[in-house]
Amino acid sequence: MSGVLWSETPLHVIDFEGGPRTGVVEHGVVTLLGGEVRSTSTGLHAPLAPVPVVDTQCHGLSDRDLRSESPFSEEWTRWSELRRTGLFAAHNASVESGLLRATWARPPASPAFVAPQTVAEWGPWIDTCRLARLWMPSLGDYRLSALIATLRLGDRLESLSAVHCPPARRRHHCALHDALAAALVLRALCSIEGRSAATLAQLVRDGLPAAAAGEMHQGELDL
Repeated sequence: MSGVLWSETPLHVIDFEGGPRTGVVEHGVVTLLGGEVRSTSTGLHAPLAPVPVVDTQCHGLSDRDLRSESPFSEEWTRWSELRRTGLFAAHNASVESGLLRATWARPPASPAFVAPQTVAEWGPWIDTCRLARLWMPSLGDYRLSALIATLRLGDRLESLSAVHCPPARRRHHCALHDALAAALVLRALCSIEGRSAATLAQLVRDGLPAAAAGEMHQGELDL
């Protein structure tokens, strides 16, 4: 299992808008397989608390926009099925991981994908920000928008956004738009310096903090 190529397993690249106070108010999911976009989904969700003005200024969503939506907690079936069918990836994955775990502590037992076992965990995760920092250490700016510019992915992102994103949600800090951006960054990172043959285990390991990567290398998932 540890030798499976990154492109041979469905990777669900996700992005959430929201935070600890409001919970998830918008989700975006891009499923990559074979390095290509196979499907996307997005939706709005009722906040757990009134949306602060500073949050609205960032993601463009207010209480008025969300008042008729259902809460993210009603999405259990979607998210447990996504985890069952592939691994999650995100830019700064600790944010998405934290919001998922704040909603549901664990999914049902799901394939680890990097080892022949099941785990009742939302991870292991692939973190595109940490991969970029490790694999392209001289860049200096690892914000998602900066990586899109550096890797010259802007035109492709806008093209995909026009097809997949709602008309009013085709910009930075919109969940599906940013999930598409992270998916393009992941694909670009895996195409440079001969990394097209990178394994899924390598992406997981290289996306971890150094201490955690060392533990996992010797530990339960046989990385």
